[in-house]
Amino acid sequence: MPLVACTCVICMLATACGGSGDEGSSTRTPQTVPEVELTAQEEQVWAPLAPDRSAVPVLLYHGIGPESDFSDAADASYGVDVDDFAKQMTMIAHAGYQTIDLQTFRRFVQGEAVDLPPRPLLLTFDDARANSWTGGDGILRQLGFNAIMFVDVGRVDDGNPEYLTWDELETAEESGRWELQLHSGDGHRQIKYGPGPNDYGPYYAYTQEDEDFGGWQQRVRSDIDWGEDTLADHISAYGALAFSPPYGNYGQSGTNEPRIPEDLLGWLTQRYGTVFTQDRNARAHPGSQQPLGRIQVMRKTTGGELHAELLSGGL
Repeated sequence: MPLVACTCVICMLATACGGSGDEGSSTRTPQTVPEVELTAQEEQVWAPLAPDRSAVPVLLYHGIGPESDFSDAADASYGVDVDDFAKQMTMIAHAGYQTIDLQTFRRFVQGEAVDLPPRPLLLTFDDARANSWTGGDGILRQLGFNAIMFVDVGRVDDGNPEYLTWDELETAEESGRWELQLHSGDGHRQIKYGPGPNDYGPYYAYTQEDEDFGGWQQRVRSDIDWGEDTLADHISAYGALAFSPPYGNYGQSGTNEPRIPEDLLGWLTQRYGTVFTQDRNARAHPGSQQPLGRIQVMRKTTGGELHAELLSGGL
């Protein structure tokens, strides 16, 4: 059953409407949260679950807003409408899930003793799109949830109007609801790797035309260095705890150089400790090996699918 907007039950608290804006904009703020009412069927499906601290499921979002918020149709398909996101978070809370922070998650995976809620959940967003904050922050505040945002530093630093500004990211971090981590320097894009018209692949996962393996290492590591340094320059609380490669691809999902997946994953794991992709089971356990999986929530995702994947890990 598709997720749809509904009528009142939860009285929501956020401030003025958010919208798009440029680097100089000082008016974007989180939107007023839609009022949500769960149907009897939804309350039954999402009935409170028994405690389970044996694993932590991880969710991934790529923007909270209508398709018109996205200049690229492919990106739009990965977004979720504001009404649907508010309903998803409300159903998740109704089932008993509570979000945890990244440091707690890392310690749990490393096998340390940590204090977890009865149904822990890690909530993540890739890219630092403006509508992730304007469309998502209000319901997080209402429910007492927190999230991790992996920042596309290149687009933020370029002032792309579909992305948050540095001031907005600092505001999000200071709220205590958002932790900021690195998604990419300037490497969230496709590069040409061969002579064919369709020979394009993710920046981190492919060597460029006439580039050897050493050149690839230098290019990729320099870009990630720049992204991390720039993020740290602008966000005072930033500390490197995790990384999510663009497209979920460090070479394992496609490459033209077979040495890349092992080399890049090893380097990222040594540097960040935690690496997220979308092609692994998304229920992390103590001792889970890197990389760790995430459930990709999309515009087409139904409530039933989301409920099942939280329990199964999706793969």
